Amino acid sequence: MIRHNCKSLVASVPFFTHADPVFVMSVLSHLRYEMFQPGDFIVREGTIGDKMYFIDDGIVDVVTGDDVAATSLSDGSYFGGIIIIIIIIIIIIIK
Repeated sequence: MIRHNCKSLVASVPFFTHADPVFVMSVLSHLRYEMFQPGDFIVREGTIGDKMYFIDDGIVDVVTGDDVAATSLSDGSYFGGIIIIIIIIIIIIIK
């Protein structure tokens, strides 16, 4: 179910646009659905990221350490992917 619902979200990421379809399906099979409420912190500034987030529905405000809204992300946006892409590249090089 997640695989079907998130396929277009993952396909919108430039890194995955021309990737092998088998690789993309492998990524999709590892996705987990998480829900956040207004006011929840998803990631705090300075935290080492180990996840990539796709926004299916809603708005995420990116807030600086001094509580200033830097920008907002909405449906179809993603964030936190750099560390995941680096890990994937390392795994591919090692294999």
